[in-house]
Amino acid sequence: MNFKYTLPDHLVKKVANMAEFANGGTQVTIRLKDGGQYNSALISNCMWIVAMRGHKDLPFDLSEIEDVFQTELDKRPAERGNWEYWDNWQ
Repeated sequence: MNFKYTLPDHLVKKVANMAEFANGGTQVTIRLKDGGQYNSALISNCMWIVAMRGHKDLPFDLSEIEDVFQTELDKRPAERGNWEYWDNWQ
């Protein structure tokens, strides 16, 4: 399967150490180089950004990502469903 948005290798390694909230799914917050921040991004298998709440597509370029991290809400999201997947991930 081809995915639209593959994380850079150094971020894949970081996500691999984060808490999954679903089988193979990790919710993260993404910080951009310009200081912008996007919450509730869903990463599949530590490698692919497959959805982001409130966005029908990735609202920035992968090269703009400075960091990914998890907030407490990312680790234990109150809402677990209603994702609009960008790829055929299910």
